[in-house]
Amino acid sequence: MPEESLNSNHARRLSVTCRHIDKLLGDMESALRVSDSKKAFPEYLLDITPAQRRVIEDHIARIRAQLIRVLDGQGIERPGASIPVSRSLHTVLTFVAIAAEELQPKYMRGYGEIPPAAAIELNGIAAELLSLSNQLDQYITRGAGENLQDRLLRLEQAGDEVALLRRLEAIITDQGLVEFRSILSMILDRLEDKSFEIAIFGRVSSGKSSLLNATLGTDVLPVGVVPITAVPTRIVYGETAAVNVWCANRAPEQFEISRLAEFVAEQGNPGNEKHVTRVVLQMSAPRLRDGIAFVDTPGLGSLATRGAAETLAYLPRCDLGVVLIDAGSTLTPDDLRTVQTLYEAGIPANVLLSKADLLSAEDRGQVIEYVKDHIRSELNLEIQVHPVSAVPSARDLLNDWFENDIGPLYNRRQELKVRSIRRKVGALQQSVEAALKVRLRPKRENPEIDEEQIRSVEARLRQASGKLQEANSSLRRIGSEIADLGSPALWKAAAALVESWKRGGQEIDAQRVVLDTVNATVQEKSAQLRDILAALGSEVHQSLRSAAEVLKQADMPGDGEFSSFLREMPVLDFGTVTLIVNRPRMAFLLGQGFAKKWTARKLARSVGPHIVRALHAYRQLVEAWGDRMISQIRRRFDAYANGYRAQLERLAGPHELSSEQEQAIRKSLGALQREREVIEAAS
Repeated sequence: MPEESLNSNHARRLSVTCRHIDKLLGDMESALRVSDSKKAFPEYLLDITPAQRRVIEDHIARIRAQLIRVLDGQGIERPGASIPVSRSLHTVLTFVAIAAEELQPKYMRGYGEIPPAAAIELNGIAAELLSLSNQLDQYITRGAGENLQDRLLRLEQAGDEVALLRRLEAIITDQGLVEFRSILSMILDRLEDKSFEIAIFGRVSSGKSSLLNATLGTDVLPVGVVPITAVPTRIVYGETAAVNVWCANRAPEQFEISRLAEFVAEQGNPGNEKHVTRVVLQMSAPRLRDGIAFVDTPGLGSLATRGAAETLAYLPRCDLGVVLIDAGSTLTPDDLRTVQTLYEAGIPANVLLSKADLLSAEDRGQVIEYVKDHIRSELNLEIQVHPVSAVPSARDLLNDWFENDIGPLYNRRQELKVRSIRRKVGALQQSVEAALKVRLRPKRENPEIDEEQIRSVEARLRQASGKLQEANSSLRRIGSEIADLGSPALWKAAAALVESWKRGGQEIDAQRVVLDTVNATVQEKSAQLRDILAALGSEVHQSLRSAAEVLKQADMPGDGEFSSFLREMPVLDFGTVTLIVNRPRMAFLLGQGFAKKWTARKLARSVGPHIVRALHAYRQLVEAWGDRMISQIRRRFDAYANGYRAQLERLAGPHELSSEQEQAIRKSLGALQREREVIEAAS
């Protein structure tokens, strides 16, 4: 290009202007396509005839051609496309989510006070829109590994139901039934998950780590160390050996397996000063390959005495609880309490006699019968009791337990899961068929549900969605109250100490009284959150079942589907506490009330800051747990509610189909019918 031509700044401005003009031409084309638009609220009134539209489009094409010639004539390179469509869609959906979130009452109150019923309605509207936009955003931004078709291909050997799932996925995609994709994804989650989790409980030095090392054919679990009070170690299969550690207020990190003791042992993490909340050890042990996972829990001495709620904190998705006792010892109240807690949670339990190699075969049999009789008399339960040993010469005992008890239990659990999945797949098929049949029938031929019932079902689903949204506020409120419990809890602890001194004199474990009282106060508050979420799950469950019954939907939530995962409650961990407080003789002379005040001040000075730090850390754990629970409830709720809402839209909306659309629907229904016949013939 000659030197007297445009400089680089001029050329850049010319290029930008040409691109801007091209964008404006695109806006004109969007206005011309108003008759093709699917906007709920179209902006333009079409006053252009088809003939005029063709002429205008020809003019636009000429202008675009001129833009290209302008840049080519100046020797300016035409920029290529640089913004991925997925990124653009994600950005737009972010603004959609912001707009929907600002419909919540806390933002709308600036326009005037909102009545409680209207607040629930607004929360429901915002939640519905947020859910729909989030689902689309997740679909856009997920990697190929999350593609339903790819996941189905990887499940080729998972059973006959996979063929039907493939057919359903194709029909759902071809017919635009996006509301069923989340249900299909949940079914795939269950098909892919072959996990079977075994939690190991036992007193300190009962040999848990040695037994797990022997079971897995490894020596990575530290033996002979004092565990920290509140961090179990989950052991799962992984091709590469590693330790994954979660700490409060930090992203999870991965470390070499040799560093495990730095996080799970008192020597490496005294008083849990690193604020570890979760540890997952992955290794390529053959016995973990099929999905079996072990959880090495802390010693029962500091666990079971805190009650069922804290014990259950170690049982997320636990399929079997194993209580390990020393063959040379007896069952303690802690052991019995753990067995009872497992039973009350509906979790099968085993009792293992460790170090059984030290007993003769005759003594072994006598100890087993004694333990069974003890459990039978104390708990009225029949529990399997197995002798085991980590000693290589007695490894047969361990193998017998694993092969004769764990193997059959694992296989039986997988069979039950497959049956449950088949029921889910069948219900999904019926729901998809019902949706397709509604499309085939004109609105006037759908007498099953009237407008009033449609509005009633929509309102109930929206209310449930609104209460799900409100649960986040309850969570933050309770979290804040937990963090502020320091002074009230220490006052209660002071009162409990004074009462103990009054009854028992000096022979009182003051530290235990204080920590137990503070723990009970905090657990009472955190139990409120558990109750709120349990009530929420029950209400959501009832709303969905009610909607399914009105719509005659086969796919509805089963019993316990919204409560089974609520047992994983965090444990309040005080860490290392040293408290020395003696009976205040002079204070008692001035009355019990004065003694309480004196003791409360003493506790506030000595352990107050430590308790406050523990409560703030516990608040973070509770809020993280609550967020996870609410998210699980919402995900399951949305999976069903989206299908019900879409069915309501079809019943209330127009039913105009082209002959091609009608033919495609009938073809899909025929394919589903043939799949059903194949499955029925096979069974």
